[in-house]
Amino acid sequence: MRGRLFPVDDGWYEWRQEPPLAQTVQVRVGVAPGGRLVLTGLHIDGSPSADLLRAIPVGRIEAAANAQLAVVHESIDTPPVLNPRPRPVVPPVAVDAGWEMVEPALAVARAATTDGARTRGRPDVFYREVADVYLDFAQDSPRPACDLADQHGVPVSTAHRWVKEARRRGFLPPGRPGKSG
Repeated sequence: MRGRLFPVDDGWYEWRQEPPLAQTVQVRVGVAPGGRLVLTGLHIDGSPSADLLRAIPVGRIEAAANAQLAVVHESIDTPPVLNPRPRPVVPPVAVDAGWEMVEPALAVARAATTDGARTRGRPDVFYREVADVYLDFAQDSPRPACDLADQHGVPVSTAHRWVKEARRRGFLPPGRPGKSG
């Protein structure tokens, strides 16, 4: 099941998924103390039934909110202002940059420092892309890091390390133990 949030009005978002739910479902999203986006309100058009309530994928909706939205402004007196999460723009690679070839699909630029020595680690562009792929997997899969590892042919521990670094650099929201996204 895949779904997306669409802004409606006054901080509410409509949840649309395939297969569609029997009623229109709208949610309000807020920022939890740890920085993650969580559901703070639920509105169902029509009368709710037990089947409909069981069919609403709250975890997937929260994962979609964390994948699609970014907190722009938050104050104590007003609800947070959320905007669609911008897709990263890849900066041009310097002419004198080298390449690290783990595998062709994971080639990343490594710029040389001014004194000619190489910098350690991967650039922000790599972790932005890891975050985007991880968030896409988190909307459909209970094990997005495993899917990320499978896609790139690396051990799961490597994928977890990439996700941890993407979170540290601010490209992913804080994690929740036992929950994907």
